[in-house]
Amino acid sequence: MKKIVCIVLAMMLAFASFALAEGANVSITTGRPTEKGATTMVVQMDNEPKARPQKGIASADVVYEIELYKGGYTRYTAVFNDNIPDQIEAIRSARIVNADIYADYNGAFVHFGGQKYEGSNVYEYFNTLSIGARYDGITGMREFYRDSSRSAPNNVVCKLRELYDKTDWASITCRSPLKFKAAAEVPEGEDVVNFAINYRDGKYSPSYIWDPATFKYNRFYNGNPYVDGLTGEQVTCDNVIVQSVEYGWYNKKGDAPRVTTVGTGRCEYFIGGKHFSGSWRRDSIDQNTVYLDEAGNEVYFNPGVTFIQILTSEKSVDILG
Repeated sequence: MKKIVCIVLAMMLAFASFALAEGANVSITTGRPTEKGATTMVVQMDNEPKARPQKGIASADVVYEIELYKGGYTRYTAVFNDNIPDQIEAIRSARIVNADIYADYNGAFVHFGGQKYEGSNVYEYFNTLSIGARYDGITGMREFYRDSSRSAPNNVVCKLRELYDKTDWASITCRSPLKFKAAAEVPEGEDVVNFAINYRDGKYSPSYIWDPATFKYNRFYNGNPYVDGLTGEQVTCDNVIVQSVEYGWYNKKGDAPRVTTVGTGRCEYFIGGKHFSGSWRRDSIDQNTVYLDEAGNEVYFNPGVTFIQILTSEKSVDILG
C-alpha cells in the first residue's frame, strides 16, 4: 500500500512540476495548473433530503456546508472556477453568512431569493459589500427554471455556464482564502482515516474516509456514499477543514443564523490522511480568511478539491478511526 501511495505522489509531483515549468497558471481555488483565469462562481445550493443528490456539485472546487436552520439543517455554498458545468441543481436562497463566504472569493454570486427578516435582510447586506456580479433567479431570469421531476422548493436548476458566459470578468478581481502546495504531500499530524461531522443525527451527517490508493477522501452522507446527481459517482476531495464559529439567531428566529465569520476560532484540518489542529482568522469582511496551524503558520493545502464544514463551537468533529 505504501508503494502505491509513493507512486501516486511521484506522478502528481511530476505533473505539477511539468505544468509549472511550461508556464501554466495556477488555480486560486484548487492550486492545480490551469489556463483559465480567476473567475469564481459562488453558488447557494440546497441540501434538504428532496434536493439530494445535488446535480453538478462534483464540479465545484470548494464546498462549504453550514447550518442555516436551528437544529442542524444545512445548505451548501459551492465555489466553481476550474470547471463550470452547464447546469446545476438545486439552487436555494441566501443568508448573510452566505454573502460573507462569497466575499472571501468575489466573482459572481448565484442564488434564488434571500432572507428579508428585519436585522437579517440579506438584500440590505448586499449593499454594504463590493459585489462583482450577482444573479438572483427569483427575479425571473431565463437562466433559472424548475425541474419537473422534483418538487418545489427543492428543484431550481441554474444554467451556470450561460451565467458564466454573460459575466463581465474583465471588471471583476477574484480572490481565495486558500493557499496550496506545489504538489500533494503528507503533512505532519496524527493518522486519521475516518471522521464525521454530526449536524443532525441521520439527516445531516457528512463523513469522510481516506483512500490511500487514490490519495483522496471519499465523502459519505448519513452513512451512504455521497454522489453527484449527474454522474452517479461518489464525490471525493483532497482537503477537509472543520471550521468552528460562534452562532446566534436573529430575533430568536430558528432560520435566521447570526454566524461569526470575522474574528478567530478553532480549525481541524484533514490533509493526506493526517489530522492536525489550528485556527482561522479574518480581520474584516473585505479581507480573506487565513487558515493557521497551532504554531501560527499559514496552512498550505494539497492541490485539489476542499470541503469546509462550518460548525458551531458547541459541536465537534468525531474521529472514528
